[in-house]
Amino acid sequence: MLRELLAVDVFKLLLIVARLGTAIMFAPGFSGALVTSRTRLLLAFLLAFLLMPVLNPMLPPMPVDPMGMTMLVLGEATVGLFFGLLMQVLIMPMDLAGNFISYATGLTNAFVYDSLSQEQAQIVTSLLNTVTLTLILITDTHHLMLRAMVDSYGLFQPGGALPMGDFSQTLMRMTAESFSIAMRLAAPLVVFALVFNVSLGLMNKLVPQMQVFFVGTPLQLLLGSSVLMIALAPMMMIMLRYVADGLEPYLSSGG
Repeated sequence: MLRELLAVDVFKLLLIVARLGTAIMFAPGFSGALVTSRTRLLLAFLLAFLLMPVLNPMLPPMPVDPMGMTMLVLGEATVGLFFGLLMQVLIMPMDLAGNFISYATGLTNAFVYDSLSQEQAQIVTSLLNTVTLTLILITDTHHLMLRAMVDSYGLFQPGGALPMGDFSQTLMRMTAESFSIAMRLAAPLVVFALVFNVSLGLMNKLVPQMQVFFVGTPLQLLLGSSVLMIALAPMMMIMLRYVADGLEPYLSSGG
């Protein structure tokens, strides 16, 4: 009796880990190379252990055949993959906005080592990504991510049919929206770049003897950085609201 009880508990624990662990593997911040695989796996097991009493009534009984168990685990991993990719798409606008801002401020070729992705990235993009992830943790927005994964058991029950079409459509729609949000975030810098470059063009026509490139580059860096610092706070507020609104449909209180 005790052996069967332990087997069922281990099965349910691994079933929860299959969904939560896959989501954590692709979640922003945790998916970076700076976080080791052992750390992500340990976090997934700790969360699964804490949530098992709550999720226990929603979990199906252990299948008797290996094929059924394999399909059940693959289904849970697919749901976790969807939420991990969804959270990646939700912070994609800041990465795109960083590229737009880099072009606007003349920092396109200024690269820095990004500790999150452990690769070279544009300095503005690395700054915005770091600030975004820091604010997500400070404002407890990451709790919404955890709640969405837990409440997903009410939407996508283990062992049930998965809406793969809805998954793909949601990711494509959110990806398309990310470009619109990125343009909104980078709009102040895009307008600045347009006005500044037009002004340099007029100056070049009015004073051909002036080397506008040598005069304009320092001014572009100085004024562009100033505009970025002024617009940074509203950008972060828009970004945090966008992330929260993207996760709201998957919360039990939001649906």
